[in-house]
Amino acid sequence: MDIIIVGCGKLGSSLAKNISEENHNITVFDKNEDLVNSIVDKYDVQGYVGGATIKKDLEEVGAKKADLLIATTASDENNILSCFIARRMGTKHTIARVRNPEYIKQINFMKSEFGISILLNPDLSAALEIMRMIQFPSAMNVETFADGRVDIAEVKIYPTSPFVDNSVWNIASKFKNRMTICAVARGNDVYIPNGDFVVHADDKIYITGHHKYLSSIISQLNPSKKFDNIKNIMIVGGSRIAFYLSEMLENQGKNVILVEKDLEICEHFSDLLDKTTVICGDANEYDFMKEEGIENMDAVVTLTNNDELNIMFTAFAESCNVPKNITKINNPNLAILLDKFSSDSFINVTDVASDAITHYIRAKKHVGSGEMKRLYKLLGGKVEAAEFVVDAKTRNISKMLSDISFKQDVLVASISRKGKIIFPKGDDTIEIGDKLIVVTKERKIEKLNDIFD
Repeated sequence: MDIIIVGCGKLGSSLAKNISEENHNITVFDKNEDLVNSIVDKYDVQGYVGGATIKKDLEEVGAKKADLLIATTASDENNILSCFIARRMGTKHTIARVRNPEYIKQINFMKSEFGISILLNPDLSAALEIMRMIQFPSAMNVETFADGRVDIAEVKIYPTSPFVDNSVWNIASKFKNRMTICAVARGNDVYIPNGDFVVHADDKIYITGHHKYLSSIISQLNPSKKFDNIKNIMIVGGSRIAFYLSEMLENQGKNVILVEKDLEICEHFSDLLDKTTVICGDANEYDFMKEEGIENMDAVVTLTNNDELNIMFTAFAESCNVPKNITKINNPNLAILLDKFSSDSFINVTDVASDAITHYIRAKKHVGSGEMKRLYKLLGGKVEAAEFVVDAKTRNISKMLSDISFKQDVLVASISRKGKIIFPKGDDTIEIGDKLIVVTKERKIEKLNDIFD
């Protein structure tokens, strides 16, 4: 595909890296020459310096024949206008990053009138991911598939777990085959395990489980780390993510305290949020935070724009015995520091947005050939979990899984069939209309037939 990325900030750079690895023709486009050159020097892409909303510049960069234009500048309006102009010029599909909540409320109008394929709001997507972490507090991260019926959860196995030194098959049988261990991270190594694989203390395991049973499964894996119902939540940092998350938590009946040092932002949030307690103060002043009740919190979510501050405050919250801590980071290399904490959930907003766009591109490339419905990257992209729909072009239909030759490090983690969730064994089959969750290690699966030898 011929793809134009407009805007060479964090998201544009992340997209250039991820998409260029998938054999597309990429052109990055920004008015800042230094940013363009920085990306061109790092990745196999072309660069162009120009204005996102200038017709002449869009012509020069190839918008008339492009398959996709992705607008990621800091301005919502420029992103929308760039997509609109590109579509009028002939670009087949467009994606605009849009952060303003008012624009998101008009998403259907924007799509129909401006021809925008996707209006992507990374802040809203991040807030939804944090909500899943709060709903499953014993898990580090959670992602949802199969229309909300199946989740993949990341769980650290502590030395006190009764399942330490147990095989994958033994663990699954204890839970009546209501889950699949689909990946294991051990230090710097990653495994797609078979039934004989033995789980050790401090492993991070990725569980595919039925949404209805997942919380109970996770709590049994680490019974000494059980969480009571999370009711009292403190959010540090008055960002857009904080706004979306506060609204969601209010609707769930949670008690929310939001701490922000900027008085103007505090006043704005107080006007927008009905039930959230907004406190103007500096989260760096730990005595102040104790006075505001951090030691009584069930969860703390740190959302400032400073990674180091977020990590230090997470350490402080941990010292105050806060059971669940969720940390926003921009630099994924700092995630290793969070391993020192007992509740080391973190979120990288750029990765959330980049993964969503990568999924869209793969789905468009192979539409109608084992359709991809969902894509989720684990362990910095070393492992991918993708949801596919089985169609008439899919090979090995009605064959038992034990008789199918799969590529190495590929696992069918679950099958959704007519509303029923199956965690497959060797005698299960793949049928037309099934939704499969496929987990792979260091292998990019673009269409379902790619998983077979």
